[in-house]
Amino acid sequence: MPNKYDMKEELDNSGLLELMERNGSPEMWESKGEFTPPSWMKGLTQDDINAMYQLGALSKNGLLAEIKKIFDQAYNIGLQEAKEITKGKNLEIFSNLTRRK
Repeated sequence: MPNKYDMKEELDNSGLLELMERNGSPEMWESKGEFTPPSWMKGLTQDDINAMYQLGALSKNGLLAEIKKIFDQAYNIGLQEAKEITKGKNLEIFSNLTRRK
């Protein structure tokens, strides 16, 4: 599996590049014929694209394991946040915020 996902190379290899050039899709191609990514990719970094490619290469069970890991991380962050809020309430840190209003 390659480290970097090169969309233009992938399209070249699949023959879709030639088809898209002939059809002249305005969303994917500038007037010069140079490749421009779709609008949903504009904010993504190369690391984001690599991560998507790696997730796409996972099996169904591998993808489910990654999702479970993310849910577990979110749950643990929620627990830590609840502990911090409780500490803040016990130390009366938030009492000054309610008096200002």
